[in-house]
Amino acid sequence: MMSMYEKFVNLLNTYCNQAGYPIQIEKTLHELSLDDANSVNVFTSEYKDLNSISMDSIAQNVVARIHFGGPPREDVAPASVDSFLIDSNGYWYFIEFKNQYISSKKVKEDCVKKSYANVFWLFKILDELQRKQLFSFDAYSSCTTEISPFEFVKNYCKFILVIGKDKVDNELNKIRVAIKAKMTMPVTCRFLRKLESYVFKSADVYSADQFDREFVKKFRYS
Repeated sequence: MMSMYEKFVNLLNTYCNQAGYPIQIEKTLHELSLDDANSVNVFTSEYKDLNSISMDSIAQNVVARIHFGGPPREDVAPASVDSFLIDSNGYWYFIEFKNQYISSKKVKEDCVKKSYANVFWLFKILDELQRKQLFSFDAYSSCTTEISPFEFVKNYCKFILVIGKDKVDNELNKIRVAIKAKMTMPVTCRFLRKLESYVFKSADVYSADQFDREFVKKFRYS
């Protein structure tokens, strides 16, 4: 039996093919964690390297070309997170890798911009597919009732920020302690609190090593 993730990959492949832009939408987490500016991968697993949907690939090679035509164009592509997964419990994960300190202004701005944009254009695609009776939330999640897209994101979608191990500092460690203890997060992490309050079911941050141990190692497609 196919997992919800595998069915979702097939659904998006069908969409890309029908749009006239067949592409490879899957890459490993290691590949998707590439920091282009420094030619270094933020994430390497000691346990397993999960296949994941490349949101950047879809945004640049399909969505941008539908709207602007011509070859793939990063300059007009909508913002997108690096990776997307669906686990065995039917939760959707929007994952962003950063080789920068958690306190960086760019990290905060990118996470907010990419989250809002990616949710919008992905759910616009899903709305098109739903109108053609090719998609329903209950087939690709643990949602069992009719639900609005906004309710679905708030109840079934989670955001994860992964910080490269060379950029782990005391601020990130304090945030992780606060998250585990369910305490109020430091002011520097207010952008994650906002994402959790306004958009997602949860918004979390890990160092690359923590992400490997606490998320990847335990992750199951089905």
